[in-house]
Amino acid sequence: MNYRQKLYVSIFSIIFAVLLLFVFCILPALKAIASSSRELALRRQELASIEYLAESFEDFEKNFQFYEDGLAEMEELLQRESLIDPEIPVSFINFFKEEASNLNLVLKIFPIAFHENKNGQWNYMSFKIEGKGRFIDIMKFLEKLENSRWLISEVSFDILSSNETLAKEEPKFGGEYAEIYLSIEVYAKD
Repeated sequence: MNYRQKLYVSIFSIIFAVLLLFVFCILPALKAIASSSRELALRRQELASIEYLAESFEDFEKNFQFYEDGLAEMEELLQRESLIDPEIPVSFINFFKEEASNLNLVLKIFPIAFHENKNGQWNYMSFKIEGKGRFIDIMKFLEKLENSRWLISEVSFDILSSNETLAKEEPKFGGEYAEIYLSIEVYAKD
């Protein structure tokens, strides 16, 4: 073997040794470092989350009376404004009359029953609503009912097409008439 061949073999051996060193030592070390870095980042996030919860809890402890007063005030407001009076649901029925006249609907509302829950849930009254009017007006009424101040749960809802017009009106563009049959539950005061 001459000098040149020895040189090439030596260079090849050194390159091969460096590659083996890289594949078996450096590459696994880099992977371990990357894995440890990800784990460290997760631990830091968990620690930051725990610190935030601890600070929030301390804040809650310091301001407990303030929060308790606010919750009591909110509950009173809910009782006063969002729940109907089961004895005399006048304001709720007046809402229907007012919206029916504003939207040119013929609505009938029938109180069905008062349901008193013994297991800690809220009491509620059931109502049945029947009516006629233009489809667009019925949809507006449903939207106003949904966004009203009372807590309402829809039990059943049917809407049917109708060929009749109200008060001898001439049919207009987009003025298709419909009939609505709706059953709702409205949460009531204790």
